[in-house]
Amino acid sequence: RGYLIAAPSVFRPGVEEAISVTIFNSVKETTVQIQLVVKGETVSRGHGTVLDKGTIKLKVPSGLRGQAHLKVWGNRHLAEEGYIFHNYTTVTIDSKGSSVFIQTDKPVYKPKQKVLINLFMVTSDLRPVNDRVK
Repeated sequence: RGYLIAAPSVFRPGVEEAISVTIFNSVKETTVQIQLVVKGETVSRGHGTVLDKGTIKLKVPSGLRGQAHLKVWGNRHLAEEGYIFHNYTTVTIDSKGSSVFIQTDKPVYKPKQKVLINLFMVTSDLRPVNDRVK
């Protein structure tokens, strides 16, 4: 028996992050709870049930920045049945400005050919940026 928790090492404020949970050789659903803790205070919670593999969503509050603990429990407060585990790790909460994507009309050019490009910017949640860029 064992488990695997996969989560981003950097969380983005205001974004719903996905934490992947795999429980090996599970025979029953396991209740999984997740907490994001900043300076000893729980700022976000998520939960769900997992049979073999599943994803738990965790909404990161806006305005957070710095280090936090990501805590994960399996079947917390259940004494008789199910797989029981508890673990935690440190994650970083950092806002990301925007991303720039550059697309060309061809994968390869010959000398003296005109290069056509599309350039666009998106926010961390992949929405277009309408601001001016210098």
